[in-house]
Amino acid sequence: MDVKTATDVGRLRENNEDALWVGEHCLVVCDGMGGHVAGEVAAELAIEAIKSFPFGAGEPAEEILAAIDQAQNRIIAEANRNTKYQGMGSTITLAWVSAPGADGERELVVGHVGDSRCYLFTNGVLEQLTSDHSVVGEMVRAGTITPLEARNHPKKHILTQVLGSAAIQPELIVRRLRPGSIILLCTDGLTDVVDDTLLEKTLQQDFYANNLAQELVDLANELGGPDNITVIVAKV
Repeated sequence: MDVKTATDVGRLRENNEDALWVGEHCLVVCDGMGGHVAGEVAAELAIEAIKSFPFGAGEPAEEILAAIDQAQNRIIAEANRNTKYQGMGSTITLAWVSAPGADGERELVVGHVGDSRCYLFTNGVLEQLTSDHSVVGEMVRAGTITPLEARNHPKKHILTQVLGSAAIQPELIVRRLRPGSIILLCTDGLTDVVDDTLLEKTLQQDFYANNLAQELVDLANELGGPDNITVIVAKV
């Protein structure tokens, strides 16, 4: 698995509340939120929880859910311990990728809470695997607004669940990966300004000639960079 990463504060924010990590089999992005530096703290706590989780002892899907639960508990414990961090939270999108099988295919397991996203790009086609856990995401799924209308909706950043909230129900996605497939993980600083058509066009470039993660970050900044931007692109 070849991995490219990039993160940037964007053009309007003063600090970067996103965080990312790449392990042997894991890819994870988090987008923190909260007053003062609490968003940064929440995102880093989530990343540290994933980094310290003992992956490899059980079923991947069960481990993904357990790792997310560990991140949830760490954020809540720190918020309870330190009053200045009360109310902090973070999205998490965590992808686990198996070693290739005899047919060259791999298994992808994604655990997800919030509105950071995981996409799969295979044979020139881009597919969003995760659902946005947001008020606007629910409206799109219900058919009351279109994806285009969602991009500029005033409630687009109101999340329905996030690490640090009282209760979470992580989304779990399991897929088979053909050789040459590309996994894209990103925070909403990318997808708020770069639509799927531009994402697909960028991922069609030569993966090995360019850092496609950095190209996507640069593209988001060219389009205004209103938020922190974090991108992981992995080719299997």
